[in-house]
Amino acid sequence: MRLGRRPLLASSLAGALALPVAAKAQSWPSQPIKVVVPYPPGGLTDVLGRLVGERLQTGFGQPAVIENKPGAATQVGAAAVAKSPSDGHTLLLATVSTLCITPALYAKPLIHHTDFAPVAMMGRVTLILVCRPDLPVADPKALVAMLQAKPDGYSFGSPGVGTAHHLLVELMRSMQPFKAIHVPYLGSAKAVIDLMEGRFEFMFLDAAVALPPLKAGKLTALAVTGPVPDPTLPEVPPITTYFPGLDLQPWMSIVGPAGLPAPIAARLNGELNKALTEPAFIQRLAEVGLIAQPWTVEAFGDFIKRDAMRWAELVKSSGAKAE
Repeated sequence: MRLGRRPLLASSLAGALALPVAAKAQSWPSQPIKVVVPYPPGGLTDVLGRLVGERLQTGFGQPAVIENKPGAATQVGAAAVAKSPSDGHTLLLATVSTLCITPALYAKPLIHHTDFAPVAMMGRVTLILVCRPDLPVADPKALVAMLQAKPDGYSFGSPGVGTAHHLLVELMRSMQPFKAIHVPYLGSAKAVIDLMEGRFEFMFLDAAVALPPLKAGKLTALAVTGPVPDPTLPEVPPITTYFPGLDLQPWMSIVGPAGLPAPIAARLNGELNKALTEPAFIQRLAEVGLIAQPWTVEAFGDFIKRDAMRWAELVKSSGAKAE
């Protein structure tokens, strides 16, 4: 009889342990929700952070506080969240750089993707491969052919060493070898000006930065990242048309500290995914170059593991290191 009671006892204990977690989820949120944006104010990440904050405040009835905490390639803000109580009141706006690229760039990173609990994938960032309008190329294959014909005769820009923009060029180079001089900048603002003035030949740019000069005829779009055309540039082909394996794409998400109770993560995920299916919210994201991507917590968690490995391999092969 005692043996027969063990499964029942174990089940009872599991149920008893689950009660406090369920109760905590029901009473959450009991205070304002803080969303840490590990970037300076004014950029795409800041815009998304405030959109998320508005949605959480509306959905859960607690004030949402946005805290910009840049530094050390987003590690300062991310590390602060990782050390916060895992009670769902402190969240991080996490990009592919924070969770996948930055930890691979540093010999001793302050954070790792395992320091965080997945909450919600918000969307994929469209990057556009652009070049000077006087360059005699119409697509990425023609660009590579031109670069191969004159090794080290051309150069490309990026918002910085180890950014997704830089690493995507390195991925192109690994598929179709060519030589080109890398000119890293501190962000895209100065880089796009120098590109238009002819100081280098091509680069990947965020859609939000690239669209105005493209519309003005000051740049030429050769391809967009991802496997499908971007709604803002439907006539520009996806880069996978020319490089089938070049399917890596930057993204933005919301995560919490590791140990975040699953019921709280599920409530957050449900509210944000609801927003990601609403036309008005989708349009607001599209205006800043983000394609809505509603996923379950589990699907997003699996994706982080896979993408972290792929970006880390790319960082290693490129030789990029944090300075």
